[in-house]
Amino acid sequence: MNKVQRHAKTAPRRGATRQAPARGARRAAVRKTPGQWFKRIWSVCSFAALAGLVVAAALNAERGWQLLKPHVNPPISTVRVLGDLTAKNRLAVQKKSMTYSTGSFFSVDIAAVRGAVEELPWVASAEVSRIWPDQLQVIIQEQLPVARWGKDALLSTQGYLFLTQDVEAYEHLPQLFGPKNTQTRVMQQYLTFSQALRPLGYSIKELEMRERGSWFVTTQTGLQLLFGRDHLVEKVRRFAVVYEKQLKQQIDKIERVDLRYANGLAVAWRAPIESETTAVVAQ
Repeated sequence: MNKVQRHAKTAPRRGATRQAPARGARRAAVRKTPGQWFKRIWSVCSFAALAGLVVAAALNAERGWQLLKPHVNPPISTVRVLGDLTAKNRLAVQKKSMTYSTGSFFSVDIAAVRGAVEELPWVASAEVSRIWPDQLQVIIQEQLPVARWGKDALLSTQGYLFLTQDVEAYEHLPQLFGPKNTQTRVMQQYLTFSQALRPLGYSIKELEMRERGSWFVTTQTGLQLLFGRDHLVEKVRRFAVVYEKQLKQQIDKIERVDLRYANGLAVAWRAPIESETTAVVAQ
């Protein structure tokens, strides 16, 4: 009976709260079991091993990239040039492109290559693209020359002046001359004269605008036409009318037709006719 009573006194009541230890009292040290120490050591070792694997993977990846880089991202070794170009112009494009093609396949600056190529005066536009593994492809659209200007330049239909390294390739084009910075005006007049003379069966071989503004035309047959400075359209029409009526049948004997007159023209013959070398036809 006494044992039961003592047990009842010491047993906590149901629902009672646990009292905090008195101030100044020390908690009893909790000793970790060997199993707990093992788990802690295992966690530390696992973390260290995982970190080592990550570092090793990064080092291997870097080393692998260095081994693969020459095959996946090699330097540019070839520039392929497409377009209807002469050999000299093709070589000029390749040389200009390679200057700006330093670096690897993916790092080469396509915009810089295109800009450098389009600096060539005879290039109208350039399209640059990569061709794996180590090539650049450059498609060239040339300025379309319709005439030669001076000794070493060409003119487009808009009067745009550009130089070329291969002037000999354009010897078949008409030759235009004029004072400095007049190429646009000369080209416009060339187109006007060409349109007027074509129905008569003539094309222009040379056109010259002189310092005072006079115009001189030489056709492909060697016939020279002198138009002066003004009323050019009227003078071309006058020549067409007189040509059809009086000059066509003997044009092979005529060397020059001078239209610098207000109401007529003068004809210079290739060989003297009697004592006359020129004739004036009044309109």
